[in-house]
Formats: sequence, C-alpha cells, structure tokens
Amino acid sequence: MGERIESEGHYEMLYDCEHCGTKRLLAKSQRHCAECGAPQNPDKRYFPAEGEAQRVDGHQYEGADRHCPSCNTPQGAKGKNCTQCGAALDGAREVKGVVAAPPPPKKRRRQWIVLAVVAGIALLVFGIWFAFFRTKAAELVISSHRWERAIGVEEYGEKHDDAWRDQLPEDARDVTCQQKKRSTRKVETGEEDCHTERHDKKDGTYEQIKKCTPIYREEAVEDDWCRYTVRQWRALDPIKITGGGRSPAWPTEGLPPPQSPPVLGMRRQGKRTETFMLDIAGQSCEVPAATWNKYSDGQKVKVEVRASSGKIVCDSL
Repeated sequence: MGERIESEGHYEMLYDCEHCGTKRLLAKSQRHCAECGAPQNPDKRYFPAEGEAQRVDGHQYEGADRHCPSCNTPQGAKGKNCTQCGAALDGAREVKGVVAAPPPPKKRRRQWIVLAVVAGIALLVFGIWFAFFRTKAAELVISSHRWERAIGVEEYGEKHDDAWRDQLPEDARDVTCQQKKRSTRKVETGEEDCHTERHDKKDGTYEQIKKCTPIYREEAVEDDWCRYTVRQWRALDPIKITGGGRSPAWPTEGLPPPQSPPVLGMRRQGKRTETFMLDIAGQSCEVPAATWNKYSDGQKVKVEVRASSGKIVCDSL
C-alpha cells in the first residue's frame, strides 16, 4: 500500500495592502483593500499563521489568477476582460504564487582556509608516496632458485553440514530439520504516519493536503533449517616437495592413485600446484614460471626497489 492523499479543503490566502498598510486581508474574497479600496498585489500573498486559516466552503478551482496587462489587478482564470479597467486579458501573465523559502546561503569560507586544506592534503599524499611507494632503479644479483611442488590428496567420506531445506543437495542423507527464523517481512500495523502540506492554488486560495503512509512492523519468516549428511570427496593435506636449482620435480612417495572409485575411505590425487622463488640480495620474490626460467644464478638483473626500505618490487623482474 502506497501513500494516501486526502484533500482537507481550500482556505484563503492573505495579503497586506501596499497602499494603506492594512494587514491580513483575504486574497480570495477581498480583491480590493477593505480600508482604501486599492487592488491587491497577488505576488505578495502569503499563508496564514497557525489558527488564522479561513476555509472557503464549496470552492471550485478554475485555474490560477492572471495580472491585468493594463492595471495589474488580479483577475480570475476564466475572465476575458479586467473587472477593474475593462482591458482585454488575452496574453495576461499568471501570478507567481508562494514557493518554499530557499535554504539559507552557506557561509563562505575564507580563501586562505581552503588553500590551507588543499595544501595539507597534497602534502599528506606526497608524504605517503615518498615514504611507501617511491622507487628507484637498482642492479642486483640473483643468488639462487627455489621451488615447491604439491599434489593434493582427496578422501571419499561423509560430511555433516547444515542448510535450508530448499538448499539441500540431492544426495543428502539422515536429514533432520527444525523451524528457524530465515528472514523478515513487513506487515501493516493499521496505523499511519501523516503530515499536511499547503499548496498555493494561485487564485487567492490554498489547498491543504493530508498525506499518510502506512506504518509497518517486522515479522519473522520461519523455515526448515536442516542437519544432513552427504558423501563426497574432501581435501586432505597435500603432499609437498621443495628444493633448489632449476630442475623442479613432483613428489612421488606416499601418493594415492590418480583415480579411485567413490567408496568410503578411498583416496585419490587432487589438484597440482607449484611455487617458484628467486633469492636476490637476501630477499625472496615469488614469480611466474616464465620469469623463474628466464634468469640464471649469479646473473645481474635490473629491478625497482623501494627508496625508503630497499625492498624489491618483485613485479619489476
């Protein structure tokens, strides 16, 4: 359910006579000042204060007032000639109407404060770059090659897990469920949050509008939270081998067969991974295989190092 809009009727706008100063004249029923007879200025109408509003019963809105092009007297939307001077109203301009007051202008900060803030930020950025990111070129010697290779091991067995009923795997076994809060939904309380607005109709009246939105409360949505067992391949600790030099090897001892049937307790080989390291001037860089193979022990290489710490930027190899 969306916003509910209800009209609470039409009320008189007010104006002050610009000729004799009479205050709070009725803009709809007093087109001329009750004291001096001067015509009202419709562009100076305003909303009444709280408790001063006068309802216009049976009001039929016909459109916004227009200024007479000859004497500037406000005229109704359907009029053809001015009731004050008789001039034709063809092309007469619409009155302005009351609009919301603009927000107060923001105080201008002094220029030197703005410049100081900008300079401070720039100095901070430069300091961070200088301390942590600035690099310089260096020529260093590769002292050694190292590597590590691993073969994963998987075992077929039972796994216990939890999930919502609609997320259970097809081969789930020994399923037991209980109700549990899964989400929430909004439910109307039957109450509303309302406020009123005043809309200038530009014909000497304003319409008071009541706008209401429903008030909601959160209600728990429950579902089946299930404990289940499933049989699947699960990863164990991989079998690794490490070494130095440029001839890496794969582990061969303690490996299960590459393939095994899905029988409880059976094991098989899993994913193979490898890591390559270059030792340079007491530091180590993990690099791709192509980079690792490109260099030899004792070879000089040009790299980027952090100017502040001397740490090698490994991506520059």
